[in-house]
Amino acid sequence: MNSIKKFLFPILCGVSYGVAVRVTFSIETFKDMFGVMTMAFVFFVPFVIGLITVYQGDEKQRKNWNYIIGMPVLNSLICFVVALILGWEGLICFVMALPIYCVIAVIGGIFMWIYFKYTNQNQVHSFAIILVLLSPIYVSLIENKLELPTEIRKVETSIIINSKPEIVWKHIIKIPKIIETQEGFFYKMGFPKPLEATLSHEGIGGVREAKFEKGLEFIETINIWDEYQKIGFEIKADPNNIPLTTLDEHVVVGGKYFDALYGEYEIVKVSDNQINLLLYSKYRLSTRFNFYASLWGDFLMRDIQSNILKVIKSRVEKN
Repeated sequence: MNSIKKFLFPILCGVSYGVAVRVTFSIETFKDMFGVMTMAFVFFVPFVIGLITVYQGDEKQRKNWNYIIGMPVLNSLICFVVALILGWEGLICFVMALPIYCVIAVIGGIFMWIYFKYTNQNQVHSFAIILVLLSPIYVSLIENKLELPTEIRKVETSIIINSKPEIVWKHIIKIPKIIETQEGFFYKMGFPKPLEATLSHEGIGGVREAKFEKGLEFIETINIWDEYQKIGFEIKADPNNIPLTTLDEHVVVGGKYFDALYGEYEIVKVSDNQINLLLYSKYRLSTRFNFYASLWGDFLMRDIQSNILKVIKSRVEKN
C-alpha cells in the first residue's frame, strides 16, 4: 500500500498543479493577464510539473532515472488527456504541444534532482515553494504586456507529373469536387480535407473559392496569371465565418495566431511529356514561441500541399 501511495502522490501533485494552472489561465476574467498560448504556460508550467514530480518523490525515487525522466512525462501526458477529455484542447493542439511539454517537464525533473543533490533540504523546500507559486504567473504577466511577435513563412512543395503544361494547367486553375482518397498526418488529427476550388473567371482578378470540410472556406483572389506557367492568389479567411467546431481555438485560420496569406502554382517543364509542379504558400505565425510553432506550421502546410499535388497528379495522369 505504501508503495502505491509513493507512486500516486507525485502524480496527484503534478497533475493537480497542471490542471489548476490550465483552469486559471482560461478564466475569462484573467484573459488580459494570462494565456495558454504563452511561454509561461507552454514552457514554465511543464518545467514546474517536473520540479513537483521529483520534489514529491522519496529519496530512493529521486535517485532512479526511470522515475526522474518517466514520471514528469507521465504527468504531462495525464494533464493533456484531462484537457482533451474536458474539451479544453483539441487533438491537433494535443499532438503539437505534447512533445515539447514532455521535454520541458523532464528538464524540470532533472533540475530538481540536481538541486537536491547539491543543496541542503531547507533550501530545496524554499526554492520549490517560490518557483511553483510564482514563476508562471510572473512570466505570463510580463509576456502579455509585450507585442505578439509575427513571422511570415514560405513553404514549397513539388511533384513530378507525366503530362504537358496545358493539361496540368486545367487542373490547377480550378479543382472539381475531390472524390479521391486523401491521406495526411493532420487529416488523421481532424484537420478538414479540401473539397473543391471554383473559379469565377479566368485571368487576374478572378476569384477562387477553396472549400474544405466542416465549413472551412478560403477566398483566393488571383494576382498572377501566366497561362500554362504560373497562377498566384492572395488568400483570405474570415475567422468569424468559420464554425467553432472546425478547428481547435488556438489554430483558427485567420485568427490571432495563424493565417494563410498567399498561394502559387508554378509549372516547370522537364521534358516534352513531363513537368514539375510546384506549390508555394505563405502564412502568418504569431505566437510567443514561433521557433517551435513554425516546425508544426511548416509541417501542416506541406502536409496540405502534398495532398493537393497528389490529387492533381492522379487526375492528370489518368487522362
